[in-house]
Amino acid sequence: MSSKRRSRQGGHTRKPRTKNATHYSRLSAREKATYERSNNLLSDLRRGKGSYSELLRKHRLSARTARKYLGRDLIGGTRGKPVRASKADRRVRLLMFPKAIGDVPIRTRSSRDATKLSEFFHDRDSLLRGKMSAEDFEVKWRGVHVAGEELFADVSAILSMADADVLRLENLYASTGGER
Repeated sequence: MSSKRRSRQGGHTRKPRTKNATHYSRLSAREKATYERSNNLLSDLRRGKGSYSELLRKHRLSARTARKYLGRDLIGGTRGKPVRASKADRRVRLLMFPKAIGDVPIRTRSSRDATKLSEFFHDRDSLLRGKMSAEDFEVKWRGVHVAGEELFADVSAILSMADADVLRLENLYASTGGER
């Protein structure tokens, strides 16, 4: 079958995957940084933080690069239609995950996991600032699983880790610096 033809599977027509489909594990450190900027563009586009062209400039991306990394998650842009984000995606995200030894990076494709972790870190920050009680934190997060693993919600250990300056979380997303 030609790669330009559409295949018919399960009653739906869909485009076959192209040769330049990105696999996160195969990207170089520089390409991972561009991938992360593309994900940030998609996130800002969903939240309505500006027009597509403004967000391209903000995230230092060209339209071609954004299409390369975001592909079918960008809808429109042809025949005068504005570019918008699809409602759901399965993008690879490198997130920080709370463990007994501190926050460690994990890879996930679930936006639900990213949202849950973001909420956990927000509540943990509230706990450390004294805006949330230890009981409320433990009741809410004890036994909760994200990405197949249980969140570390031991308040006494979290407070001692904060005193030891182990819990420095500037960004939920793990950095993609050159050390990888």
